[in-house]
Amino acid sequence: MKFMRPGISLTPASRWVRAMLVTGCLLLASCAIRPSLTTTDWHTMELGLCEDYPEETRSIEAARKDLETAHRTGARVIRIAFGWDAMESERGRYDWSFWDDFVRMAVDEFGIRLIPYVCYTPQWAALDDGEDFWRSPPRDPQDFARFMTALVGRYKHAIHSWELWNEPDNRAYWLGTREEFAALVRAGSQAVRAADPHATIVLGGIATETDFLEDLFRVDRIAPAVDVVNLHSYFETWHPDAIESLPDYVSRASEIVRDHGENEPLWMAETGYSSVGGRAVVSEVYRAHHRGEHTNESQATALARTFVLALATGELPLVAWYRINDLPTNEEVIGDDNNRHLGIRSVSGANKPSVATFAMLTRWFEQPYRILKPQVRLSNASDSSAQVHAFALRDGRQVVAAWLGTPSPSSTPSSAPQFTAESLPPDTRRARVRVTLPRTRETSMLVTDALGNPVSDDRVSRRTIGGAGELSLELRGGELIFCELPF
Repeated sequence: MKFMRPGISLTPASRWVRAMLVTGCLLLASCAIRPSLTTTDWHTMELGLCEDYPEETRSIEAARKDLETAHRTGARVIRIAFGWDAMESERGRYDWSFWDDFVRMAVDEFGIRLIPYVCYTPQWAALDDGEDFWRSPPRDPQDFARFMTALVGRYKHAIHSWELWNEPDNRAYWLGTREEFAALVRAGSQAVRAADPHATIVLGGIATETDFLEDLFRVDRIAPAVDVVNLHSYFETWHPDAIESLPDYVSRASEIVRDHGENEPLWMAETGYSSVGGRAVVSEVYRAHHRGEHTNESQATALARTFVLALATGELPLVAWYRINDLPTNEEVIGDDNNRHLGIRSVSGANKPSVATFAMLTRWFEQPYRILKPQVRLSNASDSSAQVHAFALRDGRQVVAAWLGTPSPSSTPSSAPQFTAESLPPDTRRARVRVTLPRTRETSMLVTDALGNPVSDDRVSRRTIGGAGELSLELRGGELIFCELPF
């Protein structure tokens, strides 16, 4: 099925990945750091969802249920795919069925902002018209430009950003060269700007290969053609590194657009973590460290870790989770079985724990936030990978998130059993952290795990010292603690 487009990256970690568990918002050390109030800037980050609607299985009734789910979780943005190969399967003949109704329903009824990516070459236009024609570059980039002219002209009243292709650094979705991709983007960009001068043009999402991104900007000089750079991340599913590597990834991309571009903003409009469950060997590149990874519950915790780390960078105004729905076992997908277990809803339509986690995050971060810089001290630890991030919200609350990060690949003993889930050790790591916040008031505090369940009182305590607040948190491997309290 050609529209299952998750960010599959089966390559080794890029050279930018260095020390695991280092972020700008976190200090993890035994020594104390003087707490400061906040960063000076207010940030905003839209939290969105992704879904695909292949012509083989889609229906407007199922799409309505997806939009209802998005509305209930607080998502205001959905990333979808417009398939060039399906919408113009014959030159000059367009099929707008389904999409006219979907766009109207999403935008007018639900108030959703659609951020589509446009991709995949029809056979008549492909340089290679064999079985992989859809991921072949077009013989003439102007064929793509003409399609973009028709597409933007039809939907510019409702859609105001256009992402050109998907994961060009991943041969699962693009078999052309980097230079051929740059030519495609320039042709598409010119067509979009002519059809709608106010539209935002998004570079097709990068599947983590930042060297490819750097060459697009430094060698191919792609910056004038795009307004936003989209990054994808599937750490701990289709990437060997921990989710805690996300800030380094964002920092490297930011450096590229600063040095070789025009300071284009960054999105992470596709990120995910599979709940495939019961495996020590999760994918060709990722091996589980502990029992209980990649379950429905650990997916919710991974979602929380991903969004918190994205918020802490202060450089991602939009992050979208892939995807809304799991897929049945009989549905064809690209890549491995993880692709069927990325949704926040099961195949039956039941909510997975990630639904509650996503809704909790949108409730907090639908408003501007500042990044707090608390003092963090670690004691009684069997592990030094603790992460602590804190945010002040515009409405006067503050949110603290803390957890023990996933070990780096190199830290796993080579003798550790990695062939069956039962042979993996349980995550018995424990750490006690003391977090001194710049300011707090003696009122009630809400403490939950990533799934929204209350955390027992013996694991969390708080006291106020001279207007500053000190939290004592017992962290456990595989879990995350949220604290919501007044600022």
